[in-house]
Amino acid sequence: MTNDELKEYIRTMLGESYVDVELTDEDIYIIVQQALAKVAPYYDGRRFILGQGPVVDLSDHSNIKEIVNVYNTKNINLYSMQEYVFGGSDILIYSATIMDRMELYNCYKMLYNELNNLKGIGFRYIKPKLYVDGYNDNILIEALVRPESLFDIERSSEYFAWVKDYCLALAKEVVGRTRSKFSVDGSPYQLDGDRLLSEAQQMKQELEAQLIGSIFIL
Repeated sequence: MTNDELKEYIRTMLGESYVDVELTDEDIYIIVQQALAKVAPYYDGRRFILGQGPVVDLSDHSNIKEIVNVYNTKNINLYSMQEYVFGGSDILIYSATIMDRMELYNCYKMLYNELNNLKGIGFRYIKPKLYVDGYNDNILIEALVRPESLFDIERSSEYFAWVKDYCLALAKEVVGRTRSKFSVDGSPYQLDGDRLLSEAQQMKQELEAQLIGSIFIL
């Protein structure tokens, strides 16, 4: 999910077709970062990165927590699929351009099925470099990361829905604070700022309780 898709989701849920929703792009960015910071202690995102041995510099991926596996992409079916679906992008699943070409989750499922048929190769990870001694060809790196972007939250994970809901709660809080500052004297219509603030507080409490209670089965 991109920030634009999330913004559209939030605006729809807040009834933008009937009333203006007071949210800027900067508001959405801050909301996303707050939600990711909240979920980060409980969830490791998954990122696939295309590189070439024997040494791969992963400085651009400073949020990597662990390298799970390194795959040999000599498999012609997988490599052809990568080139066709991802256009040779250096970052596969993480690349924002994927969303313009096909659904991210479908891409992930296809890739995951192919990975199950590949044999992992040995590696050493000494931040920020990955060493695959004696291997000079293309490799696919599977890493667990601290979520810093919506792309780091797998759609198949329960946490994907959690992040969406928490972003909606934060958005209600922002819009509610804005609307509660204004009133329309003598009008039969009133702004719903107080109601949104109350809903936001309740949603946040319930969602944060889910994290603390670790109710997700992953």
